Amino acid sequence: MAQTIIGVLNGLNHEPSVPVSYQLSLDGHTIGLNTYLSTHLTMAHTGRKFCVACGRSVNKLYQNGYCFPCVQTLAECDLCIVKPEICHHHLGTCRDNAYADTHCFIPHYVYLSYTSSVKVGVTRAGRELTRWVDQGAMAAVLLAKTQTRRNAGIIEHSLTTAIADKTNWRGMLKSREADYAELEKMRHYALERISTEMSEYGMALPESPVHTFTYPSAEYSLEKVVSLSLDKNPGPEGTLVGLKGQYLIFDSGVFNLKKFSGYEVTLTL
Repeated sequence: MAQTIIGVLNGLNHEPSVPVSYQLSLDGHTIGLNTYLSTHLTMAHTGRKFCVACGRSVNKLYQNGYCFPCVQTLAECDLCIVKPEICHHHLGTCRDNAYADTHCFIPHYVYLSYTSSVKVGVTRAGRELTRWVDQGAMAAVLLAKTQTRRNAGIIEHSLTTAIADKTNWRGMLKSREADYAELEKMRHYALERISTEMSEYGMALPESPVHTFTYPSAEYSLEKVVSLSLDKNPGPEGTLVGLKGQYLIFDSGVFNLKKFSGYEVTLTL
């Protein structure tokens, strides 16, 4: 019997089990999506959108679910969040010093992950597993530990001369196995750079283990990646064949759930 739930999207929750366990929270309901593999799902936008920060109803959302005033004022929406090397706290222009104390002036890690290829990234200490699964990494390893987000960003930015800092989402969805030889090659290069040129910013972690992840999936093929949208009618619909990163993989295409945070939807299982 079909079950229908109405609620506001705000990304997928997950636990790094084997395979990764995914949950979707809607209107107080927690839906274990792994159990719905090979099941028909329909998602339709009700026409309403709500800011994920202030909760007000709006016509347009930005940066994965924020209203325009929040994008302009909240510290978590500032450009330095995605480019921590340009932190401007020392200039006295931080949007929220309290936010900086709890999110920026705390230990961070610089890491390598393998999504569709090797990439370098930054994450707060304690959130590395969440970060890696959010981006659909199949393998990841810590490179360095720093005392601030800015220092981690400086190391990351320096390494981007040789290592990408973006994920090719289409390649990530198609990839089934990590290239461990390439990951180890880039790890060796990065650790040498950090130890010799960037030791003032953070401590290299040469003994860190490589973490691996597997994602829930049925048999499917993604020869051509078709992106599904809530801004089109009909919305995402089809048999759920996989989950990876923040994507629902249907037999009809792929749906980036995080991108549509703040959208109120009707989900039919």
